Amino acid sequence: MSLLSLLLGAGPADRLPRPRPEPCLSVEGEPDEGEFVGASGLDYAQVRGALNGVIQTALYCPRPEGMAAVHLTYELMVGCDGVVSSVEVTDDGGAPEAYGACVGAVLERADFPAHDMPDGMLVTYPVDVSW
Repeated sequence: MSLLSLLLGAGPADRLPRPRPEPCLSVEGEPDEGEFVGASGLDYAQVRGALNGVIQTALYCPRPEGMAAVHLTYELMVGCDGVVSSVEVTDDGGAPEAYGACVGAVLERADFPAHDMPDGMLVTYPVDVSW
């Protein structure tokens, strides 16, 4: 359960389905043939697609009183199964904690594709909102 749900009950994130875990991808390459082998993770288009699929729902987060604009920065850890395992606000731009938690709960519902980084992939995502 998200921090927002604990503080306020049901929130905007409840409008979104929870993503289903997918089988993790294996690292491709043939090290026996002299190739370098390394995980590639998610590319920009995959990250953008997953986040664009949920960010509009954050508009349902209650506007912080007295604020005309907010700039927040989040770090999301995306498991190799495509499910967000953690969301942290690294810069709240002065926004109240409840607002940052509301947007974070929405981002937690992003449905990323599976990837090949077994320890997960860190994604930094800036969010700018103006009213």
